Amino acid sequence: MRPIYEETRIPIQIRRLSIFIKICRKAKARPYSNMYLSTKSQLAFSVMYFKDSKKYVAYGGVFEYSYILDEGIKYDFDIPIHSDYPMCAITVKGQPFTKPARTPLGLLKDWNKYVQNKVSNSFEDDLNPMFLLHGELGKSYVPHRFYEILVSSADLPLWDNKNT
Repeated sequence: MRPIYEETRIPIQIRRLSIFIKICRKAKARPYSNMYLSTKSQLAFSVMYFKDSKKYVAYGGVFEYSYILDEGIKYDFDIPIHSDYPMCAITVKGQPFTKPARTPLGLLKDWNKYVQNKVSNSFEDDLNPMFLLHGELGKSYVPHRFYEILVSSADLPLWDNKNT
């Protein structure tokens, strides 16, 4: 039997609420840790529970530039020392998408406000093509097409998809 958040006949807001309820239970069991549903959704969506204030915060991923001179070494890119192509790659930055909320329903309301009318790029299984250096893929790879676009996961109905 498939989980409820994959059932397309159920309205998207109900599927989103089921996801938030499920992940909030996980986050409450492990406070102060970023909790996510699966490894495929790790970069796209996580929730943290703060025990002191008894509130949840939902985090999402946004594509951003990583300049090799500053940040590339931190992400273990194989960097040629003397190269002629631009030293730029796309990485994912996690940031809070919601205000602190006491309930999963409060998180869902803030989430809907944040992701409404924003562009997202869905990834299936493999994220490696997103992180290659500008010169490794030739001229077809344009990093600025992904800059500041929300990271979505094909497994979760958290973004406004026109197909569902």
